[in-house]
Amino acid sequence: MIARDRVSIGVVAAPGVSDADEYVSQYMVQAGADFAVLPIVAAHTDQQTLRQSVSRGYFAVEELVVKSAASAYCIVGSMGHVDWAGSDNGSDSTAERVVGMAMEYVAHIGLQGVVASTLNEGDGRKDIEYARTLMEYFSSAGGAPAIARLRIGGGSCAEEAWGRWNVVRHACNHDSRLQLMLELDLAPNDVLDVSQWRAEPVQIVQLPASMFTKNKAGYPVLARMHQEAVASWMEMGVALVVDCGGNDAMSAEAVSDYIRYLRHLGAQREKQRDAAEAASADYYDVLQAPLQPLADHLDSATYEVFEQDAAKYEAYEDAIYRAIRAALDRNSSRRLVLTVAGAGRGPLVARALQAARRCDADVSVYAVEKNPSAMVELQRKNAELWGGRVRLVHGDMRSAAVAERADILVSELLGSLGDNELSPECLDAAIPLLLAPDGVCIPRKYTAYAAPMSSTVLFNRARSSKTSETPFVVNIHAANVLADAQPLWSFEHSAIIQKQPDRPASPAENGRRSACRVFDIRASSLVHGLAGYFDAELYPGVDLSICPTTHTPAMHSWFPMYFPLARPISVRAGDSLAVHLWRRSSNSKVWYEWAVGVEGGDISSIHNFSAREYWIDK
Repeated sequence: MIARDRVSIGVVAAPGVSDADEYVSQYMVQAGADFAVLPIVAAHTDQQTLRQSVSRGYFAVEELVVKSAASAYCIVGSMGHVDWAGSDNGSDSTAERVVGMAMEYVAHIGLQGVVASTLNEGDGRKDIEYARTLMEYFSSAGGAPAIARLRIGGGSCAEEAWGRWNVVRHACNHDSRLQLMLELDLAPNDVLDVSQWRAEPVQIVQLPASMFTKNKAGYPVLARMHQEAVASWMEMGVALVVDCGGNDAMSAEAVSDYIRYLRHLGAQREKQRDAAEAASADYYDVLQAPLQPLADHLDSATYEVFEQDAAKYEAYEDAIYRAIRAALDRNSSRRLVLTVAGAGRGPLVARALQAARRCDADVSVYAVEKNPSAMVELQRKNAELWGGRVRLVHGDMRSAAVAERADILVSELLGSLGDNELSPECLDAAIPLLLAPDGVCIPRKYTAYAAPMSSTVLFNRARSSKTSETPFVVNIHAANVLADAQPLWSFEHSAIIQKQPDRPASPAENGRRSACRVFDIRASSLVHGLAGYFDAELYPGVDLSICPTTHTPAMHSWFPMYFPLARPISVRAGDSLAVHLWRRSSNSKVWYEWAVGVEGGDISSIHNFSAREYWIDK
């Protein structure tokens, strides 16, 4: 029903609908909708009748709108007119028992989902009762999700609405089966900020007919800012549902105008996606273990994915070209030596040869690679593509024996945080062996960044994997970054830096870093973890970045890091959040530790202390 490979668009049935099968075949299909939100129990059913149903233990057929399983595949059931918050004194358990009976019936007929009553109507002190009814539902419905309904806009402040949702979410212990339906109550010119809700488990957004205006041809359209909001939800795979205000007089044909318009917006959005975005979409919010290139040999498929990133290798070629030109400017007749440390299957070797041709320079190229399988591919390319011009060296760059020192040393060991694939440890060991005293290293410098973030999806996935103290590589999508990323620390590489007298003698000590940064939170939220990024200066004037504000266009080799929190931390707009992050190192491994805390408020534990769950082997 609610497909995730395309945008699903539904319709809210008018309150007077009494037969779901008839509605689906005679109205929903004609309107061109994918699904319908229909009441499970007829709206005219009063409390006295419901008490009678509870007494006998089952619904009478005339009390039900969804009377069979025939149309269950395209129906989201609504229990909106049953007060999930119950009575004030708890003596009347009718609502709780009706919900229980409805859930048993829903499981019996295989309904696609169930929407609860509107959360933010009435007394906020009853939100815990609302949450308890949800918990009763979870206990009776097994693994089936429940969708809390939240009204946004109109007379409801978005900040207050989020606060009440947050109470329910906490009371339900962040149950992954708890989802959201946003019921918008907006006029055409009302402002709507989607960013706060990107981090929440929104499954359905209800768009009222009053939110639309008519164009010159008389068809419904949305204001530009609302088009952008709808496009954002479509991008996240959220289902949209049109609510015609319970107007029984609106024909299926009239409703179809709204649905066709929304499909048109979806088609426009698809046309605007570039190739890099489309290619990475399959990895949205997928937790991936960071690579361990020193401990493991990468397979051919992994190399091939990285080699598709033209933007990255164009930047590397530009950096190599500039380094060659600078060396020739100092001595135009000299022969240069260039070593690629960690050559893989040879993409940087090919770019180095191309840069040398562009400069018309005499450059001897060495390729150092420890992966024996990648050496096979390097031999083939050297024979078939490079004319035997490249001298291949099998070995670890930290101990490899190369015949001559390089004027230019090139490596692509950068990870999502810059240093998480042990580029510092590798280059610090390789430079004294491979680089001439006046040589240059590409990359020259790289900096790690972090920002607090909220993402229910990522939190639930990390929790279900039982790895809440392990950082992941993630194409972060269903998330809200709560403040601009700030730099944590940097590493610089050159032959000159290696000789600085204040440089720590111990390699382990030299690889250690720590940072504490304070962030001003933009909107009330839950902090589910940290997003990690990096930028790099390959050579003066040539930079790479995966930071959101400076991201290199069309580059897709690196997704951000996600450092999860075992327990979310609540923050309010304007709070100051301190983020602590450590890069620790020993003789055999490198690991990260992290913690966050609200100034004058909640604080997390120190995650992954002493590498108790995650580390990178040297």
